This record gives sequence, structure tokens and C-alpha cells, in this order.
Amino acid sequence: MGRNIIIDHRAVAAAARKERGVWTFVGVYRWADDGRAAARRIARAERAPSYAPAGAFEAYHAPHQDGGWAVWTRYVEGLPKPDPRPVTRTYRVRDRGLAGREHPGLVIATVTVAFECPVCGGPRGEAQPYRVTEAYQSYVLDRWDNRCGHVDSYDSVLAEHRRRANKGSRGRSNVWPVEAGEYTEAVALLKAEAHGRRGSFRAKQGAQFLAEHGYEEAARRIEEQIARRSLHMGAKQAAMFLAELAAARRSCVRCIGGQIIRKRPDGQTTSWPCPTCRRDPGHRG
Repeated sequence: MGRNIIIDHRAVAAAARKERGVWTFVGVYRWADDGRAAARRIARAERAPSYAPAGAFEAYHAPHQDGGWAVWTRYVEGLPKPDPRPVTRTYRVRDRGLAGREHPGLVIATVTVAFECPVCGGPRGEAQPYRVTEAYQSYVLDRWDNRCGHVDSYDSVLAEHRRRANKGSRGRSNVWPVEAGEYTEAVALLKAEAHGRRGSFRAKQGAQFLAEHGYEEAARRIEEQIARRSLHMGAKQAAMFLAELAAARRSCVRCIGGQIIRKRPDGQTTSWPCPTCRRDPGHRG
């Protein structure tokens, strides 16, 4: 991501004042420290007169899919003291993994995911229950609408929930993803190699191992993730990442074959790689 964009704070503050108590997008900052500082200045109205008086606005920063840090704000002046911003959201979703396909009906999973949308950092919507019937049985699931407009698929929130659970176990969990879409074979190979090794098996080693065994694309995706987030990943975390990426690809509606295509005002089309799918150019499917 390049330098911070120029943000019209006067327009942002005016939009937030029109929808009191509703989170409004401010902009994307290149570095986490810049986003954190901007959120603090908004809340304190420091060198930010559009947000005066101090305390009239709340703000937070969160990761943005493009690699920067998004800042969101809401106008709370004159409202009863709002509840603190949640850290997580909890939803009931349909699990159509391997266990779900063998189950004579639906498998309902309760997932806990981040409050923020993984694409733009905006607030995820509140759970709205609804009832479905399958195989003559009635089930209650949740649906939700994110204010930003980005749609969470059940596959993607299941993957996020499992990643959080794996992270919370501090790497001691023996649970590896079973279903990883197009990466299922690569994940199974990583798991087998990890169980056969003595000592640690890092993601970088796993990527090299996959490349040596003909899974070059999976290896590149792991290496990109390590570099993108400056992460120290184990092979199991790399496997979880591949499962999440496969789920994101299945639910992505932004692109065609990994390319986002838009028509310009002059009638010509332009395209660029989809940051969700991360497919190689020329990919079919």
C-alpha cells in the first residue's frame, strides 16, 4: 500500500453527525501507529477541529484487507453513554464441512469472530435469528448485514472461528483443517510431514516442502502471507490459512477468475488482481 490518502475530515464528521451513533468510515492509513494516532486525535479532537468538542466522537482502527489500517468513527454527542464497542460477534451458522455432509440434517455451529469486517475493518452486523427446515427438522440460524456492505459467508466465518480457536490454544491444538477446498491435498501433505518430523515445522519450511512436491501455488500463497503480515507461522497455521483462503475464494463475488474488472468512464475496461482470491493471472475456474 502507498502513502496515506488525503482524507476530508470535515465531510466525514458531517456525515457522522447526520447518523448519530452509527459507525462511519474515515479512511485507510498505511501504518498501524498512524491509524491508532488518528483514532485518538478524533476522540480527543486534538488537531482535528471537525470533531470538536473532545469526546463528541469515538473512533477505532482495524486492519484493512489491502494491507493498511482503516479508521472508523461515530458521533455520540447528546446520546446516553453508548455500550463499549464489542471485541467479538457470535453467530449460529450452517456447517457444511465433512461432518455436515455425513449428518442426516444440518450441523449448526456457534462461531465467535472479530467485531470488525476482515475486508475493511467496519463493524459487523448484529445477529438476526431466522428459522429453516431441512430433512423435516427445524433449525435456528443467524443472518446479519454489515454496514460496509461486505458479505460474510458461513464458510468464511467458520474458518475465522477455527483460526481464532487454534491461535488461542497457543499452538498446542492437534486439530488440523480437514476440508480445505482446492488446497485439501496440500494441507494433508503438510499434516503428514509435520507428524513425521521431530521438532518444529515452520511455515517457511512447509512452503518449501510443498513446492518440492509440486504444490507451487500453495507454497507461494504461504510465502506471500508470511511476507505480507511479517508473521512467524507454524506449518499448522499455514494449513489453516490455506483453508481460509479456499473458503474466501468459494464465497468471493468480486472477481472473475481472480481479476476484478471495471468499466471506465471512457468505455474501456480495466482489471486488477482480486486481493481476496489471490489467484494467478490467467487462472480458470
